[in-house]
Amino acid sequence: KATPAARVSPPGPHNLTCVSNKHPSVRGELGDAGGAAAGAVRCPPGQCCIGIWNRSHALVQGGGGAGGAACPSATCAPSPAGTPGGSVLLCLCHGHLCNGNATATATATATGTGTA
Repeated sequence: KATPAARVSPPGPHNLTCVSNKHPSVRGELGDAGGAAAGAVRCPPGQCCIGIWNRSHALVQGGGGAGGAACPSATCAPSPAGTPGGSVLLCLCHGHLCNGNATATATATATGTGTA
């Protein structure tokens, strides 16, 4: 009789891995990556992956944004953040590594992609 394999939870709202990256132009404490090379970070349970973009590249990517209705999409479709007409875009998403690729920016790929 075979023993059942250990259960592994699939990626989802309670077991997310998010791309973690901070562009060198971003100063201060914003973001977890601290200027390190792109990687991946485990998102706190019930929270979103976050992507903050300008029109050409990712500024900050990580995990831990708002949860629930604030991140209804499994993909990163950035919306304007900050002052009207500004160039900063924000996405909150709940798909595995979803913040590594923004679907609405001029360049549809991140500055790096994470690996688990």
